[in-house]
Amino acid sequence: MAKRHDYMDWLRVISIFVVVGVHVVSKIINTGHTDQWEWQFANAVDSAIRWCVPVFFMLSGALLLNMKREDPIGEFLKRRLTKVIIPLVFWSGVYIAYNIFEQGDSYTFGEMLILIFTDDVYYHLWFMYVIIGLYIMAPFLKILVNNMNQKIFLYFLAIWFLFNGLVPFTQKLWGFEPALDPGLFQPYIGYFLLGAYLVIYPLPKKALWPLFGLSVASYLATVYGTHYLTDQKGELDEFYYEHYRPTHMAISVFLFTLFQQLEPRIKPNPLITQLSLATLGIYVIHPLVQFYLNKFFNINETTVNALVGVPLVWVLIFAISFFIIWFLKKVPGAKHILP
Repeated sequence: MAKRHDYMDWLRVISIFVVVGVHVVSKIINTGHTDQWEWQFANAVDSAIRWCVPVFFMLSGALLLNMKREDPIGEFLKRRLTKVIIPLVFWSGVYIAYNIFEQGDSYTFGEMLILIFTDDVYYHLWFMYVIIGLYIMAPFLKILVNNMNQKIFLYFLAIWFLFNGLVPFTQKLWGFEPALDPGLFQPYIGYFLLGAYLVIYPLPKKALWPLFGLSVASYLATVYGTHYLTDQKGELDEFYYEHYRPTHMAISVFLFTLFQQLEPRIKPNPLITQLSLATLGIYVIHPLVQFYLNKFFNINETTVNALVGVPLVWVLIFAISFFIIWFLKKVPGAKHILP
């Protein structure tokens, strides 16, 4: 088994809390205009927290690709995939029912199956499909990790950064896309391996201040870049929000390294452990909590105003989602539907 690190639990809990925040402020960003202070406030918040998904993948890679136990591939895949596929099918059914009864959609059985197989049920479930793909590749990626020295590992990460961090700018800035297939260097595979790298080769403490400065610059670039592109386009342009922009790579590395350096000061905390174990459950259920808070109690991101509504609904969604998952874990048999 991979060694359990308390700092990873804390980072995982903060990440899922931040994911909820992204989906709260996105309601304002997707419907507002750049000249509104609410939009500018939401953009300032959103630009600061887009690191959450990359860090999730980094944590998964840090744990799975550094496991000492060598399981047969079939056993590994059976254990990992059943923990994701069964909940994915169940929650896809839940969100299909939500689409039918709350949004007025209608589907044939065949259309429901197509929705599930094409990741088109609900906007946030894409994460589960990526996790399935990474689990399938994990045994082979683990072989790479075990046989790459630091120089080769850095070469891999540099090529990943080139394809995902820099190449997209050629199309955005100059209107053409190089005919280069990233192949193995896909965005989330890179984050998966980056997490493993930072555990094997931790960055020194002296790297924190340069990374912090780079993170501040990255944050400002995201804020102003998103504002400028959206203003020019006349509708939301999420180019700088994408998880694999260099800006979010820098912030993700900074935060991961920061928590690694804080590890000696971080002590086990029962509540953090419980929250950490509930993260994927919170992830799958929180959009429903967000919807019904608004429907039944008229509590949303603009309650009173954005300065009040955003933090209020953010905390409420997170807390209610956790308590629902905590309760479901106590129901016999429910563990099979919780990722």
